[in-house]
Amino acid sequence: MNRKNLLVILIAFLFLAGCSLPFFQQGQQTSIPASNPSLPGTDIQKTFPLAPASQMASPDFFDPNIPSGSFIIKSQFSLDALIKYYAQALAAQDWTLRYTDANFTGGVTQYWKKDNLYLSMDFGFGVGLVTIHCLYDRVESRSAQKLPKDFPLPGKSEMVKAQATSWELYISQDYADVTNFYTKKLTSMNWKQAATSVPVLGSCGEIDCGSGEATLPAGAMPTATVDPRQSNELSFSMPDGNLIELTIMPHRNGTIMDINLILKNIQSAGLPQDVPIYPGALVQIIAPGSAEFQINADMKTIENFYIEKLNAAGWAADGDPKLASGSYLQNWKKDGQNISITLVPSGTNTGLVIVCPTCNP
Repeated sequence: MNRKNLLVILIAFLFLAGCSLPFFQQGQQTSIPASNPSLPGTDIQKTFPLAPASQMASPDFFDPNIPSGSFIIKSQFSLDALIKYYAQALAAQDWTLRYTDANFTGGVTQYWKKDNLYLSMDFGFGVGLVTIHCLYDRVESRSAQKLPKDFPLPGKSEMVKAQATSWELYISQDYADVTNFYTKKLTSMNWKQAATSVPVLGSCGEIDCGSGEATLPAGAMPTATVDPRQSNELSFSMPDGNLIELTIMPHRNGTIMDINLILKNIQSAGLPQDVPIYPGALVQIIAPGSAEFQINADMKTIENFYIEKLNAAGWAADGDPKLASGSYLQNWKKDGQNISITLVPSGTNTGLVIVCPTCNP
């Protein structure tokens, strides 16, 4: 059962059950945001300055539980006038300009910071108008602090994105030095270097560059120059059995590094200890608060196994089972904890998905 099918099934079941999937957040100088309860739900679009002769063409649908978002501004202002306007308007709102890059839409991309918010503004040319693609990420302390224990950080590191099992750092050091730092440091910690995934060809930037060639007006900046240095890929197996992948990308005299944690150890899911794993179940996907398995057994046998074991452990069924397209979902509750057991037919096997929306591994 692939991830797409799993997602469709879970969404359908959770809609029927009235539940929601858990949203997971996670002498060296580094910048990791401190906890500030006034910031996580900040809707930046409410106070975002709008230049004259401009309009929000694609408003952001704000959700305080989601740490990222985007919106688009279209303007009749000239490119230079817009860049100057936002340089002043955002600075007046206490945003700090981190750096500026040339982009592939005939303009520039500015990167801004305010508290724990990181914003990119891609100024370029659309059809008859200047278009600004705005993308933001809110780095919350609970997400940043889920970086694997003992993971080393080089000096002058700044975390600019943080999610359940992935993070992005901006490091004010040359990427060759960063690569050398991690190769030596992680090896010295007895992390075992592993084979890396097949590299994916890089795109032209953070936004869609379009399928056709843009026609840029006179005075537009030339197409951005791609750094000819190839990104470095490192992969290490950690002592707990989980895998960490590093993508180390050159950026002028600095480095942008993506960190991706691939969970291999079922304990890392953080499921309640009294929720058993069906004997012989083969792990497919592990995520914080959830796990997917393939089992060589029929659905009814597995269903009866969980009814017996969970009842014996003090769990109580929360409502009747939900049945859809031959699949089965049962919610359970115990002492303020909630889990769901989903069974999905998969050829001669059965897919098992255990989700704990109240777990916080």
